[in-house]
Amino acid sequence: MELARQAGKYKGRTPKTATHARIVALRRAGHSITKTAELAACSVSQVKRVWAMRESE
Repeated sequence: MELARQAGKYKGRTPKTATHARIVALRRAGHSITKTAELAACSVSQVKRVWAMRESE
């Protein structure tokens, strides 16, 4: 995988944009990280990762 990544042929899994949008919308609505994870049917770590990514943009 490392050689393919260096050659630009391996880019990893594509993000689920619908889930990411739902996470951002729920967090902006004032839900906690735990509640957002429950409502979006994902893990707490995914909520933290997506929220941090959106905040850095």
